[in-house]
Amino acid sequence: MSIFDELEAQYNEIDNEYSAIEFEAMSKGWVKKESKYRRKRVLNDQAYFLFMFSRLEDRIREESSKLITKKQTSISSWKQRAAWDILPGSANAELHFKKRLALLTEKGTRNFNLISDYYKERNSIAHGGSFTRPISMPTVILEFKRLYRLMKA
Repeated sequence: MSIFDELEAQYNEIDNEYSAIEFEAMSKGWVKKESKYRRKRVLNDQAYFLFMFSRLEDRIREESSKLITKKQTSISSWKQRAAWDILPGSANAELHFKKRLALLTEKGTRNFNLISDYYKERNSIAHGGSFTRPISMPTVILEFKRLYRLMKA
């Protein structure tokens, strides 16, 4: 079972519980309780989105570092290796996320654009904001799983 499968199960368990309580409150006209659980579901979405994105982000960091190191050590021609030699090989080294992403998937493609959009959402939430557009967590989770598998050096 992958980390995304585990997180998806936990997310669904919490969201289903909150959803049931929210629905019951709505059915009974308990506006404050309904609002409280609607808010809990929003925060749950944000929390799980951030956690799952961090797993994808880590994958991109690790795989891009593998690729850089592989290129730095396997290319013998100085002219071909020069561009790779200026990149930091360590996963902990400073290299902007989108540059790392561009090493693993072509800029402007569906996958690059989707991850870039998710990165904007991640930044909004991580800096005290909220989602900048409506999202569907079940769809996001499926995409995170798919993208995680695709991000390889």
